[in-house]
Amino acid sequence: MVDAGATDRVALDVPKDVAITAVASVGAIVPQLFSDKLAPKSCRWCDGPVGTPVNSLDDWFHGWLTAAVISRSTANAWSSYIAFGVTPAVALGGAFFATGPHATEGAGLRAAAIVLESVAVTGALTQAIKFSAGRQRPYVHYQHVARPGASGSSEFQVLSSEANLSFPSGHASISAALGTSAAMLATLQESPAAPWLWGAAGVLAVSTATLRMVSEAHYFTDVLAGTALGAGSGVLVPLLHRRGSWLGRNATPSVTASGAGASFSIAGAF
Repeated sequence: MVDAGATDRVALDVPKDVAITAVASVGAIVPQLFSDKLAPKSCRWCDGPVGTPVNSLDDWFHGWLTAAVISRSTANAWSSYIAFGVTPAVALGGAFFATGPHATEGAGLRAAAIVLESVAVTGALTQAIKFSAGRQRPYVHYQHVARPGASGSSEFQVLSSEANLSFPSGHASISAALGTSAAMLATLQESPAAPWLWGAAGVLAVSTATLRMVSEAHYFTDVLAGTALGAGSGVLVPLLHRRGSWLGRNATPSVTASGAGASFSIAGAF
């Protein structure tokens, strides 16, 4: 099930894939676990004095979308449900089942592994940029902050170590990586479900990005950069797994026996 068959359009190089996924996962998870110690205590990218205009593009989206239709807290919760619940279910399910007419046994699991590798790489890159850029979040810039320990509920977020980790959006990058990698794999494998997966990827990525702006957790440029980063990884990682590519091992040799003797053949896409 690990090794692709002769007709599969994508394949794994298990030692390389395990190493990349493991290292990238550490790069994505460790900063999150130790954000209290690793996150910048003050903004490096501050967008000017508190409450002042940022730039015309971010200001326009902030003015139109913040707390639009639903509250900040509701948008914040929904963005997490979509990015870390709905999108993984759709992407992994699509990768597993939309393996195309050339797939052999285990193709769905191999495709799901490639999706997870795309996500791990995206997460590591996102965290590296976030912790380096140190951009102040919009809810901090505009002082829409809840007081720690205040009684009653508030739609504002409590000031935390996340305050200066605005660029790029992690929700947007992960959502885009999941959807794009699943759709790209379906395309490479000539699955008839590919157009549907591209459509779903677009809807889920845009929904996640929009809700992050409604919640005032990110500016437009944050979600744009996150989406671009995730989509780029979602395209590149599957392409690297095409047969004959760096992570796509060549076709498996097959030996068949007949009355006239044994024959040796190699089949696959190179």
